[in-house]
Amino acid sequence: MYDRQVRPPGEMAVAGSVRPVGLAPLKDDLAPEKRALAEDLRRVFLTLGISVRRYAARRFLNASSVTRYLNGERVPPWTFVAGVIADVQEDQAPLTPEAEAALRDLHRAALKSNKHSSEVQGLQDKLAEADEDTRRITTRQRALEEALLDREGRLAKVRGQCRNLETQLEEQRLARRGEVELWQGEYERLQEESCDLQKQVMHLQESLAVTRAELIAAEDRCQQLETRLETFQELGGGDGREEDGQAADGAPSIMVMLEEADRRSSVSELVRAVGDLELRTRKAMASELVRSASESRTIEEVAGLLSALRQAGFDAYAQTVLPPMVVARSVDDTSALARELLREGLDEYVVILVQASVEFHRPEDVAEFAIALHRAGLPQHAEGLLGAAAVVRAVPDLVSVTLTLAGGELDDAVVAAMSAAAAQRSVCDLVTLSVALRDACLARHVDVLQRAAAARRPASDVAELMGSLTHQNLEQDAESVFVQTQNRSVGHLILLVQALRDGRARSVLSRAAECRPVHDVAVLMSELYMTGHHQFAADLLVLAVRTRAAEQIAELLEMLGGMATGSESIMRAAARVLPPAEVAALLTWLEWHGLSEHADALFRCTVYDDLVGQSGLFLEALAEAGSRYARQDVLCRHAGDMEPATLASLMLALESASLTSHLDAAIHVRYVECPVLDVVPLAKRLHSTGGAGLRAERVLRRVVDHLVRARSLADQAVLVGALQSAGLGTIAERLTTEALKAHGRLFREQLTWEQTKHEQKVMSRAFWLPDRARRRSTHPGGGD
Repeated sequence: MYDRQVRPPGEMAVAGSVRPVGLAPLKDDLAPEKRALAEDLRRVFLTLGISVRRYAARRFLNASSVTRYLNGERVPPWTFVAGVIADVQEDQAPLTPEAEAALRDLHRAALKSNKHSSEVQGLQDKLAEADEDTRRITTRQRALEEALLDREGRLAKVRGQCRNLETQLEEQRLARRGEVELWQGEYERLQEESCDLQKQVMHLQESLAVTRAELIAAEDRCQQLETRLETFQELGGGDGREEDGQAADGAPSIMVMLEEADRRSSVSELVRAVGDLELRTRKAMASELVRSASESRTIEEVAGLLSALRQAGFDAYAQTVLPPMVVARSVDDTSALARELLREGLDEYVVILVQASVEFHRPEDVAEFAIALHRAGLPQHAEGLLGAAAVVRAVPDLVSVTLTLAGGELDDAVVAAMSAAAAQRSVCDLVTLSVALRDACLARHVDVLQRAAAARRPASDVAELMGSLTHQNLEQDAESVFVQTQNRSVGHLILLVQALRDGRARSVLSRAAECRPVHDVAVLMSELYMTGHHQFAADLLVLAVRTRAAEQIAELLEMLGGMATGSESIMRAAARVLPPAEVAALLTWLEWHGLSEHADALFRCTVYDDLVGQSGLFLEALAEAGSRYARQDVLCRHAGDMEPATLASLMLALESASLTSHLDAAIHVRYVECPVLDVVPLAKRLHSTGGAGLRAERVLRRVVDHLVRARSLADQAVLVGALQSAGLGTIAERLTTEALKAHGRLFREQLTWEQTKHEQKVMSRAFWLPDRARRRSTHPGGGD
């Protein structure tokens, strides 16, 4: 019987509120394993508080399949169970690790009832683990490669700076050692004082900002209280001297003026009353007087009043009354007022009306006001209204305005407003607006919106926009943005490549290599290298060489040579970051285009490097391509000029590439005619090469074979002693063994003579001979 105690005792640790959802009871004939899984899975599912059909629609599943999973009729795949757990996690009701592990154990136990499903699930688990390991290792490899390239560049730069500083410091010490010490102390003191002053400045700036904010708040409070006090005094009759509608000085009272403002008072009387109120510091009443008149008078009279106020120097009252008029008056009155204001030369007042409409009007009123402005002969203000609304209004409001005006006389103005929205709205708003416009079947407006974003937004925003559109299943829109943004400046392309993290970056490079001017390609390549993106710079070089004509490639490399990076730096980066076969193909293309100087530079950057495995694959690819750089004579010429360390790397690379005949030729050219002791540095380098292993052994064996065949017995004997003195006893023994096999007794005698030639043999007859005779007799073949 299946042991139910493998689960936590009777409960799943799930947090959050749950709405009741009905599920059919489990059947009685279910297997214990399936029943246990179904019970716990149902308990977790019920925490979501949604129906089976709704959950199936959310996850694009078949509702009947979800029902069978929850009723225990079918064992669900683990992906379904993991999806339910993830949904619970999103609803702020996560399972405890113990509960999730228990649910996984129940799922595995239920699968065992079906051997095939159990085996499939096991293989899927292993595949998922292997894929996770692969992605983790790949990510770590890329991170290590980037970190290595970055650290190498920084190390070289820092080392150069250190050398320069050491030189300068040494010169200063030799010239004025005492003065240097004095100024160093003074410099440290000034640095400390500068840090202290900087902290004080920051503290004072913060205090000043707080004080300014407090001052503004206090002044605003005083102004409000003063306004309220004046209003109460005026409405309450002041000091009691105003009676029967007359003030003490015989002028009409303010209350009477307000009541009669929309009936008998002329514009000039209203302006004079405002002036009187201004002189008596009754500004609140003056504003109320202007507002009352503006709401009750005709549009022509309102325009005349505002113009008269402007001429009388009361511009503030006129501007204050305009926004309330937008709310109180109809759209037709507002548009008529805008026309009258323009006729009076008050353009800034029309702008205030447009701004107020953007802020206070409903979407349908904004659209109606734009149409009214357009028909009133004010198309620029209509476009300004729509552009401002596109920038500041909520996305649903903007879609409503667009739907109202689409296809009409202002359709082009709405399309232009989309460009303003694309330039100033957030990326999230642009994605939401694109989805809403697509749903409203406004494809033209979506295209304009995204085209403007691709042409005007920073590279980081464009990359974010493409990613968000893809996430919203708008892959075609994301691709359109991607294509259009590549038509911008080369500076934008540099930032775009750095912002993209997928295959799109290589697409940008490919298109630039094919379509951009040569100068743009050179600048892009140089900037990518200077910012540490060596892989991108190398890829762009390969793409340019592959697609351009010989003259353009030569021009490109010449431009790179005149820039800060230099063409050789790009070649060196390509040799390090590109696969060996691709480096060989690049060299072959350069060679085929007749750019021998650059091809030779690339060859040196690759072969003269310490990466033996890379060089071996590189030489092998060159040999397969039939390049002249894989010929024996070319390789032998390079081998003749190399230092021992570099030569050892070349020999190991030739052996790795199975170019044994080339290796033999290089050994013969370098070590047949040279002083025999030159072999020792090569042997020492090969012997100490880490990771070479058997390859180094095979190269040493070939070197020994050549020496035994080509060098004299005396040279071989001398070399044996030199190798032993250098601590290379194993190689000396191998040379001795091979020489004895080839020459026998003659080599043994020569070796014995070489090893004992400085010993004094007092018992020998030759010891008592004159020096000349002794030297002849002690040499092999010269007598006893």
